[in-house]
Amino acid sequence: MPLFIAGFVFTAGPRWLQRPPVSAYGLRWPVWLYASGWALAVAGFQLSDGLAAGGLAIACGAWAALTLRVLRLRSGSQVADRQHVTGMAVACLAIVACLAASSLALLLTRPQWLGSTLRIGLWSVAAIFLIVSHRMLPFLGKGAWRLLDARWPDWPLWLVVSVPLVQIAAAILDPGHSAPRAWRAAEAALLAFVATVCLLLALRLRRQAALRQPLVAMLFVAFLWWDLALWLGAASHWPWGSDGRWRALDIAQLHALALGFLGGTLLVMASRVSSARSGRPQAIDKAARLLYAALQATVVLRLTSALWAQAPALLLPLAACAWMGIAGIWAARHGRWLGCPRVDGRPG
Repeated sequence: MPLFIAGFVFTAGPRWLQRPPVSAYGLRWPVWLYASGWALAVAGFQLSDGLAAGGLAIACGAWAALTLRVLRLRSGSQVADRQHVTGMAVACLAIVACLAASSLALLLTRPQWLGSTLRIGLWSVAAIFLIVSHRMLPFLGKGAWRLLDARWPDWPLWLVVSVPLVQIAAAILDPGHSAPRAWRAAEAALLAFVATVCLLLALRLRRQAALRQPLVAMLFVAFLWWDLALWLGAASHWPWGSDGRWRALDIAQLHALALGFLGGTLLVMASRVSSARSGRPQAIDKAARLLYAALQATVVLRLTSALWAQAPALLLPLAACAWMGIAGIWAARHGRWLGCPRVDGRPG
């Protein structure tokens, strides 16, 4: 996902900031280093903590170089509204910090740090997706409530971004999930409140013509997974309940967020970009719809295995294989387009 984020930022960012296009050729070394660093880290997870730490350090340096390019892109713009790019840059810096801290944790044999760094990294990525959603999607844009829009035009943005901010703070201040009941109750209340408002925002769009477009409709479904993740998170933070139930709800929230919202949005946007860059007029074709439908079934399988105590043991590996199959088929089909000449004959 971070490399997809980098590609999106350096494609859409110059347009938002009214800057010249960024050459992909100039990004090749940080991208290759980032991918190589993760390849070493994955090997190190099985072989050696030192190798994994080195791989994460390489990935951290590469991502820091890409983040520096984002900051330079922002600083050179004269556009008044730069808050979306600013927010993405701050989240990118948080990812740099997570990679650095994870490398240090492995190097110093402090595995207990990794739980917090993983949570911070996940919510930093989620923050970027939410910022882009506010900029591009109708169900998080302006026009929801006139009184609020008149006083705080970007209130939906700050509302949804408050969730990653609180979750990142919780990962730092409460790494062991041992916070007092009052703190857990406050987290649950915030998540339930944001979930309620997001649901109302989404329901405003259900009868609008924009939902007849396949791309918007698929992004809308992904946004509903975000809302479900908030409800599951609120239930998992409710301080009165059993530890086993909290863990099940927490795992369900994680996969509703990662597979449903982030995975669904990634699949739709990557399909759109690959279609546009390869010169195909239809951004979302039948094959992309089938992959998206398979993803929805995969999320349901994963949540069922998390929430249903008597669920068959086969559900979890089945969901994992389904996600691997979706990613593999997409890469074989859409990824191949990016290395071929455009079908419309235009340069690129």
